[in-house]
Amino acid sequence: MSFDSLALRIVTQELREALIGSTIRHIEQANAHTFSFKAGRAAETHWLTLSAHSVHARAHLIQKPAPGQKQSYLADFLTTHLRGGTITEIEQLGWDRILKITVQPVSDEPIQLPPKAIIAEMMGKHSNIILIDATDDRILESLKRIDETMSRHREILPGETYILPPQQNKVGPLTLDEPTFTELFDGQTEVGWRQLFNKIDGFSPMLAKEVAARATETPLWNAYQQVITYFDPKHASPQLFMDGNEPIAVAALPLQQFPNVSVQAFETMSDAFSAYYDAITLKENMDSEHRALMQALTKQKDTLQRKTNALHADLDRAEKAEDYRIQGELILANLHTITRGQQHVALQNYYSPELEKVSIPLNPEQTPSENAQTYFKKYTKAKRGRSRIQQLISDLDADRETLALYTSKLASADTLEALQKLRAEFVENGYLKAPQRGKQKQEVGEGPFRRYTSTNGFQMYVGKNSQSNDLLLRQIAKPSDMWLHTKQIHGSHVIIRNPENRPDIPMPTLLQAAQLAAYYSKAHHASNVPVDYTWARYVVKRKGNVAGYVHYTREKTLYVEPAVPSSKA
Repeated sequence: MSFDSLALRIVTQELREALIGSTIRHIEQANAHTFSFKAGRAAETHWLTLSAHSVHARAHLIQKPAPGQKQSYLADFLTTHLRGGTITEIEQLGWDRILKITVQPVSDEPIQLPPKAIIAEMMGKHSNIILIDATDDRILESLKRIDETMSRHREILPGETYILPPQQNKVGPLTLDEPTFTELFDGQTEVGWRQLFNKIDGFSPMLAKEVAARATETPLWNAYQQVITYFDPKHASPQLFMDGNEPIAVAALPLQQFPNVSVQAFETMSDAFSAYYDAITLKENMDSEHRALMQALTKQKDTLQRKTNALHADLDRAEKAEDYRIQGELILANLHTITRGQQHVALQNYYSPELEKVSIPLNPEQTPSENAQTYFKKYTKAKRGRSRIQQLISDLDADRETLALYTSKLASADTLEALQKLRAEFVENGYLKAPQRGKQKQEVGEGPFRRYTSTNGFQMYVGKNSQSNDLLLRQIAKPSDMWLHTKQIHGSHVIIRNPENRPDIPMPTLLQAAQLAAYYSKAHHASNVPVDYTWARYVVKRKGNVAGYVHYTREKTLYVEPAVPSSKA
């Protein structure tokens, strides 16, 4: 915990110098547990933040709060009682992490209103912000209300008298002399940090560990004296300790317990804490963004896997197409042995090396020839279905390649800006929902490239930008796919997927893909646009060039009018 009793001691002095005598002009709620107070005197203005966060509870000056949430009841209550009031006293209560700020409210009446006090208790999960009547310590309101069912030590409820949390039986850090210190630890020369923490008031684990770390090179009492020196605000040396981009701690003294970290010095503890919690907030935002993006990728991967499993099951059934053809051929070859009315027939399979007999079901209401034609029809339908399924599996393979690329991008994204850029791409690709509604309609949900299906059932992909074009070439296109691009005209790359490795692509599909290439180019208003096409194996990304620029050979050219199919894939 960086915000310990020593830190609060130094911060309290900074707050006294900056805020006593100033007027509270505005109170703003940053989030559910943090409030910012704008206070000024003459032309000088300061912002004070008070947080009752269970992990990051703190109090210090800040430059200016970020836009916050809608004001809560407590924010309105504090505004009603404190705005316009003058801060008359700021003090740390004992050696606890408890800050008391006394305010004299403003009044339009001749009778002066009783002073109020804000109590900020910064004690982990028990942190709280409490407003009391400073004349009799009566609680007016609090961020967290604590009744007898929640605590047997004290209640924090309107109307109750405010009392301090139960005090621990510890020794004050500034009252110890060497004999008392030695007696406190029974004359031990080696004392663990937990013993220091358990017996000396105001000592956090970090301060206790610092004494223990220094005691490896100097006697324990001397190590203790070195640390205690910094309890004097005049000797404070505010420092922020970072391990790479990871904020480790803020302290009012050099910390020998962190020998291999970077250190940044500040003029005030408030400045050091502002930098520390800015870094903490940035890291938490990055972690949250990374988790959200990773969850989106994982969800997409799971969806792809389910679809892939289902399509492979369909493909297994479609693979029976060859069985249907063989059954039809066997019936034709044995028409003279089959009679109408039979429900099945056993025929020798001369397509098999073993020449085993196979039992073939028949429709007794059909002639042998009609039964053969029925099997040929099943063969044609199954074969057509297999081709479509292979196209869909090819589609999923492309999606899988895209997800692999985004997984790599996410792993290397080391700034919040990079993560936010990825989020925008995820929204555009349909991996995440857009955060706002009512904006101009965008192409969402189709991935990083546009998808169309030709009249022959081929999948056609169209790049959306240079990065998308690059993705099509580097990750998606296979050597047997067909690649198209407007001839010497800037435009999108188009890929015709060919998962069955057919030696040629039907001309209707080529023409449709060429029309897409023309439509998504600088020549989309022209009426006769030249479009080159060649197998993807003959397209090479130029070295050193920006994304999307390529060199290709063995091309042919079509002249088409730009157009888009009536429906997408």
